[in-house]
Amino acid sequence: MAKKNANFFDLHAEKIVIGLCVVLLIACAVYSLGGGRFSIGERGVGELCKAAGDASEQTRLALLNANPASGDSAQKDPAKEAVEELRRWFGQGAEGLVRIAKVQPILSRTQQFPPLYTPISGATAEERRNLAKLVEPDIPIVVAGEAMVDIPTEKPSLRDYDPRSSFNGTRSKRNYVSVAAQVDLVRQDANFIAERYPEGSYLIIAQVHLQRMDESNPRRGWEDVNAYLPFTLPDRPKRVDRPDGGFKFEGLDVFRQALDDGAEHIARPALPGKSVKSPQVPYLDEPPPYGDVTASQEEAEATRRVKKWTDLAKKAMSGRRPFDSPDMDAAFILARAGAATIGAKPKETNDAQTLLQRIIAKLPKDRRAVAQGMPRVPERLMPLVAHDLDVSPGHTYIYRMRYELYNFYAGQPGELANPRDAERVTVLSDWSPPSRPVEVTGDLYFYVTKADAQRQEVTVSVFRVTRKGSDKRDYKIKIGSEIGRKEKRGAKGDYATGAICVDIDFNRLVSGKKDVAMVYVDPADGVLRERLLSIDKQDKFYQKLSDQRSASR
Repeated sequence: MAKKNANFFDLHAEKIVIGLCVVLLIACAVYSLGGGRFSIGERGVGELCKAAGDASEQTRLALLNANPASGDSAQKDPAKEAVEELRRWFGQGAEGLVRIAKVQPILSRTQQFPPLYTPISGATAEERRNLAKLVEPDIPIVVAGEAMVDIPTEKPSLRDYDPRSSFNGTRSKRNYVSVAAQVDLVRQDANFIAERYPEGSYLIIAQVHLQRMDESNPRRGWEDVNAYLPFTLPDRPKRVDRPDGGFKFEGLDVFRQALDDGAEHIARPALPGKSVKSPQVPYLDEPPPYGDVTASQEEAEATRRVKKWTDLAKKAMSGRRPFDSPDMDAAFILARAGAATIGAKPKETNDAQTLLQRIIAKLPKDRRAVAQGMPRVPERLMPLVAHDLDVSPGHTYIYRMRYELYNFYAGQPGELANPRDAERVTVLSDWSPPSRPVEVTGDLYFYVTKADAQRQEVTVSVFRVTRKGSDKRDYKIKIGSEIGRKEKRGAKGDYATGAICVDIDFNRLVSGKKDVAMVYVDPADGVLRERLLSIDKQDKFYQKLSDQRSASR
């Protein structure tokens, strides 16, 4: 139909219909919301909404001011209390409601933007652990001697070291002290389990450390010992900081693999020399037997070991060979191993147990406290060894030992309760108890006895000890002079020490007092050592040698 022929209804019919529908809809809504059709307790929707809002506000205020239920806080988790749960959902922060609505809350800025990145490996706070405590070594066993020792000209790396390869170096007569101690692997396993270390965790020894105290000069206290190794230890991994705030260690896997491959040589290095004595510690001379054996073979081997260790313990008590003097520490360690051996014949085991009780009764009080407790199976006591070649004849030393362990969680801060512990590539055990005193003896002794600053020289007295007694020769020593020599006239004998003087300090301050220091080197190992005039003149063994020589005249 053309528009010019249409009336008003034809032109506006659609609008009229829509308008009537809207009016009808509004009327229905007014009737429904304002009438009694949806009322509760004669209250309409409007009144109900207002009442619900008031109740909600009262509930919110009550939750904010509510006290937690009484009870033992050590047995209940506050985060799981009903009031605390409601407070998180409907309290000031409305944590639960925010999560449901997927709304990102606006927080006040508390640090620089963007926030620092903390690297973690995925462990939750509950799964993180502390570093396991390392068990300290047991009572050290010490042995001193003098032997021809093979000193390599150039030490190979640990990876290239092979004790069976041909020797290339200098053979030198040296005084030495070897120190050995045991580590209780049962206690260490318990420490690993307590900190939830992976099953099968074990000790990866990075280095064995020694300290000594010279009884001739106790005021110097404990001093670090440069323990002898026939190889060079691997380089430590280098820490590299990342821009995101994290860090990593370059070469960490290579370092650990090198330690794993050379574990035996690091923990128990051999002192190269045919006449070298080793500390008498169980399984140091022969490893524990492994493999399939019959019951009778196992009993025979266990019985042999018990007899061997019991016999050595008796010799240690009386100072018979291979012991130079009575050694109650070694006697205790050996008898304890025999008493704790499993599978031996009852008679031998009972003999070892009886001997052990006798030895403990004779130990000093401080040692007895360390020795108490159930004997550990010797196969679970791992021996560690270190050698001190920087000792002087006539001196008496006391030693202590500890070990350095590869940190399983180096570079993994997300695994540890204290992330800073991940910055440590290695960790250290506590020190062992101190050893018994051990005296270093030899056939040549030398002491700085006089000094002449004007002539820039010192007098060194060299004593040569034989079965007949001791002889002395005095030598004027300047920088570059060899200390002692092989004499051809007069008092014949070999007084050559092999040491060369490299420096003399006539103004050395020691404890605030002026002293004279002579620095010398042994060409065999190239290590610099020094002697102080004040200490050498007061040395007890020097005085003993001087008195013996005077009495023989």
